[in-house]
Amino acid sequence: MADNTDIDYQHFFQELLEAASWPVLIVDRELSIRYYNQHAAQLLAVTASLQAVRLDQVVRDPAIVQLVQESIQTDSPRSGKYDRDSKGPAWRVSVTPLEHRTHTTKNGKGRSVTASQTYHYFLVAIEDLTELRRLERVRRDFIANISHELRTPLATVRLLAETLEEAIDTDPEKAQTFIEKIEIEVQYLTSLVSELLELSRIESGQLSMTIEPVQAEQLVREAMARMLPQAQRHRVILHTDIQQGGTLVAADSKQISRALVNLVHNAIKFTPSGGVIVIGTALQAGGDAQRFFVRDTGIGIQPEELPRIFERFYKADRARSKADFIGPGGGGTGLGLAIARHVVEAHGGRITAESTVGQGSTFTFTLPLAAHKF
Repeated sequence: MADNTDIDYQHFFQELLEAASWPVLIVDRELSIRYYNQHAAQLLAVTASLQAVRLDQVVRDPAIVQLVQESIQTDSPRSGKYDRDSKGPAWRVSVTPLEHRTHTTKNGKGRSVTASQTYHYFLVAIEDLTELRRLERVRRDFIANISHELRTPLATVRLLAETLEEAIDTDPEKAQTFIEKIEIEVQYLTSLVSELLELSRIESGQLSMTIEPVQAEQLVREAMARMLPQAQRHRVILHTDIQQGGTLVAADSKQISRALVNLVHNAIKFTPSGGVIVIGTALQAGGDAQRFFVRDTGIGIQPEELPRIFERFYKADRARSKADFIGPGGGGTGLGLAIARHVVEAHGGRITAESTVGQGSTFTFTLPLAAHKF
């Protein structure tokens, strides 16, 4: 009966460890691992059993091993943060001494003898702070970016308003010019706030979408109709390349049209006068999705910038000025591509970008076929 009780006890103890949300290891005074949960095995990237393995053989950071040794030597709790670099893993490690007493009763020669034994173990709990640190970095970047994006137009509006106050009576024509410039800055601020709210709704899953069968051709032609006047204004040639246009895709036509418009608008910004932009669609190789693309003959994107262009507020090469192009150059809120990415991913699709500096860029995204959902 005693053996069964001991087995049940160990099984229950292991279940408690597995129920913990953090990686947990229990070591003895010789740093030998006696118990652990699967979170610990995954964090340490170990597939073999950790039973009886020394802690310093699987934890490569000597500072963490030293922390555990200090707890063993002083028989007191210890904790610390360990962050090798800004891009590597970040851990908070806590070490807590444990004491376990066992009692064994032996019967012999008409009497019973009870013996007790005390075991000293040390619980090592590891909290992975890597994701928390990434989110904190995103928060800091967001505050820095939004402060930058708001500060410039607000300062401009203030300066224009002060100048307008001086010119409104003495030079009505000049005053009208200032009013128009103020309207441009206010429109930018309005667009920024609107896109921030839209992006917030998308990221939080609060954006309501009506997914229904839509012809791929319809989405391309709607984007073409909306962006043609702007392309003509900036002397950029805009046309379509439609293949399998009758294919039905599962989409919210309003949101996908917006994503396409954002991609075309982005292409116009960095395509010089006389350049060509193509909005197209075709069945994906394999026939399991429909592909949409926006291809331009603009200045292209540097290879090191490509991985970041779908981040909110990221503007590739801010040095590119409006003076270099008929289009507005590096203007915009820096949110258009981020919104496009979130919209496409919310549909179960994927968006990518390819570019060659001096030759142009191609933005491509996929949408599931309606037949797969309806």
